[in-house]
Amino acid sequence: MFYKKMMKLAAAHKIVLFISLTALYSCTSPQPVTAQPIRKPKLLIDKVVVSSHDTAVLQFVNDEVLFAEGWDTLAQPVFWKKVMCLSPDSAIMNIAACRKPLQVVDFNSWMMQSEAEKDLFKRDVCCSNELDCSTNLFVTKGRKDFFEHRKSLFTVSTAVKAFKSYGVDPWYAQTILLIESPGKSVQKSWAGAQGPFQLMRDVAVRFGLKVNKNMDERTDLNRSAYAASQLISKMCIPKVKNILDSLNLTYNETDTWFRLLVLHAYHAGPGNLACAVYSIAPSQGGMGLITQLWQTECRGFKNESQNYSQLALAAHLSFNEILGNENDTVFLVQGDRMHEMFARASKGKKLSSSQLNDCITQYGNDLVDGNLSADQYFLRINKLQNELALLNPDSESEYLSVGKELLRKRKVDDAIKVLKYTIDKYPQSATAADSLSRAYKISGNLSMAQKYEKISSDLTKGASQ
Repeated sequence: MFYKKMMKLAAAHKIVLFISLTALYSCTSPQPVTAQPIRKPKLLIDKVVVSSHDTAVLQFVNDEVLFAEGWDTLAQPVFWKKVMCLSPDSAIMNIAACRKPLQVVDFNSWMMQSEAEKDLFKRDVCCSNELDCSTNLFVTKGRKDFFEHRKSLFTVSTAVKAFKSYGVDPWYAQTILLIESPGKSVQKSWAGAQGPFQLMRDVAVRFGLKVNKNMDERTDLNRSAYAASQLISKMCIPKVKNILDSLNLTYNETDTWFRLLVLHAYHAGPGNLACAVYSIAPSQGGMGLITQLWQTECRGFKNESQNYSQLALAAHLSFNEILGNENDTVFLVQGDRMHEMFARASKGKKLSSSQLNDCITQYGNDLVDGNLSADQYFLRINKLQNELALLNPDSESEYLSVGKELLRKRKVDDAIKVLKYTIDKYPQSATAADSLSRAYKISGNLSMAQKYEKISSDLTKGASQ
């Protein structure tokens, strides 16, 4: 049903385009050429978003100014975008001063080394890259498991709408959510911040939220969006304007660099931001001031504060890639997008075995990433498996891989479901039985773990005889 709805929405866009083109080419006489004003980018853009069960038109902030101004070319946001796309099993060794990536390393192997071994490894990397041996290197772990931006589409759009209704720049809503709660329910931080906008208790209460032993409205998206919008409009923006006015710097509130300063005030506090800016004593605003802040420490404005606007830019680049790569329609479930693309290209013909396998693999990734429930996953792949069985014998390796990834992400119940499905389809697979045994052991069900451990052992012995 939701595909039909999506196609109707897409058809509507085409009708508008056809009418526009008809009007353009129906002029029978040349029109006088008049100077056109410089086009101001739209604040918001519409996207048709297709989830696992519904289709909706959502609004997001238009990011084209970031590319026009060259923020996407800076080394720091480009680096953090790589980190956001990297598995936590890996890490990027990079130059601390400029975040230039040098080498990807296995994170677990890195952590098992002694400090002396780590220093030696770093010196070898410096030498191989023709750097001074004293160059300070960071090893930054991949954070793909945290920055699940695709899953935040509906949440971000809701917050953007809320900020707009409160008369506050929705750019801040989209940016903060992409950093603080990118596709997941955020727990309380070590400092006591809570909810999708990571609000401290005193701030939430100041702006009318209920925070007590029975209720914490910081966890409610709409209520926390209200408090965050008020914090930004009544405290952060005025404080940043005071700082810049005291330095006689000109600005517009929609300037990217101004917005990034407001973000720093939101994260580090206006006082810490003021300390950092005054220590720089800039003669003008702009990108240069922001990049100087990335190298500046003052009072409570330290490494985490420096990184905040870098993460903001990286998050926008990552999110823009999700919105831009799929034109006007954005699929939450990438397996659905792939299947739709293959079906459209095949023009009514049956999909090939490689296409079916690619879709099955992608649906496995969707399950691991949390874009599909286990039931939705099985509903989709059962149909594909039936088609695939008519073409060639299949293999259990894909499902074993999905089960392994689910266990790594501690999604044990889903892992057990997938591995039981694998056993049902491949009852002679000793590997599947062994994996299911380990999954039950992790879940604490030792009797089932022992049962499948014995089945695995018996199948192994039978295969060797």
